[in-house]
Amino acid sequence: MSATSTLLQTAATVPYGQVFSTTVYLSLLGGTLMFFRPLLVGIGRALFLAVRPRRSKAELAARQAQRNALAARHQAGGLNDVDAAEVRAMACRH
Repeated sequence: MSATSTLLQTAATVPYGQVFSTTVYLSLLGGTLMFFRPLLVGIGRALFLAVRPRRSKAELAARQAQRNALAARHQAGGLNDVDAAEVRAMACRH
């Protein structure tokens, strides 16, 4: 059998009504999801914040200060005493 006859036989057995209705249902579902996308995104963000709440400004500032102190300590590791003291003094000002 040739490829053309195989394709024609396969096309004859496809239920076109079911394919059409499935296409219509999928397009309606896609359109509904696109229409309600802002609402769905908001619900998703609210669920995310319920599971993992935001950190307060004080917590964020403390974390930044800790990171800066660690970076200053890391920089001061390879310096002599005078330069290390200067780096520490600069880190304390910020």
